[in-house]
Amino acid sequence: MGAGKKEKCVIESRYWREELRCVAAELRPVRHPKRWSERRLCVLERDLMVGFFVIRRLIELRKVTGRTRNLGMTAFAAPAKRALITELNKVDIYGVYDFSREAPAVRSPLFIANQFIHATTSVLCRGADRNWQDVLIASDRERNQQIWRVPIETIRSLFLTAAKDYPSALRYTWDKDRQDYAVAVT
Repeated sequence: MGAGKKEKCVIESRYWREELRCVAAELRPVRHPKRWSERRLCVLERDLMVGFFVIRRLIELRKVTGRTRNLGMTAFAAPAKRALITELNKVDIYGVYDFSREAPAVRSPLFIANQFIHATTSVLCRGADRNWQDVLIASDRERNQQIWRVPIETIRSLFLTAAKDYPSALRYTWDKDRQDYAVAVT
């Protein structure tokens, strides 16, 4: 960028959406799942975290509509059995969280994204068919209250929804209290 030149830096969301489609494809159930190595497991965990960062980024940059932003995601909260979940006891997930008292709750994509981005505990779980079934996730802020079980199909659905959700219009309205524009995306 030379002196006196002004260039716009636009976030092209197409590339971010491609990443969401790729991760969603990895989560798709298959007839005969292969045995996963520790490396592939770590790569999938990384891809999930990055995917949720992409979701959060697309929402914050207003690159998706309310279809994604307001999507109700059903996750399941298991309360903590202890008052303090620490670095030493957090690996005993079934000892520190009460899965018999698990309760469904509808949460926003931003809430779930923050659980993944700020996770202190993250465990991928397989079903009886050896396909990925759930992710157990506890963020640094939530870990002493509960751990969340997020079904893989819920995650996959969110990623595919966001990947296809291109806004058609932006509406700016001046908000004098905030001294900034409120932006509506449709």
